Amino acid sequence: MLEIPGLPLPELVTRYVRFPDGVLGRIELGDGLEPELPDGVQFVTKEVYEELRAAMREQHDTRVAEMLAAEKDARRQQYEDLVAASIPEATARALSGHGGPLDDDPLLTGAGS
Repeated sequence: MLEIPGLPLPELVTRYVRFPDGVLGRIELGDGLEPELPDGVQFVTKEVYEELRAAMREQHDTRVAEMLAAEKDARRQQYEDLVAASIPEATARALSGHGGPLDDDPLLTGAGS
């Protein structure tokens, strides 16, 4: 913020906004100032902002868990296909990653979360 000697700086206030595509944002501005928002952008309360963020986090966590489960299933299927093709088990595990370090990763198995 621009400082002008002799003029007190206004108290900063945090305002919360939601864009038309669902993106959330925070704006810090001087108390009493009202910015001109782009078309479709709306002010929301802090409570609404926090609720929307929590819902987004939950959706994100669910999607990540689904993707990780699908990856684990794909590694298992690749392993089974390799074994069915007479590839030795150790080689099939190494090639597919099934039953290896990725299966023990707490981020991939959901442990520790």
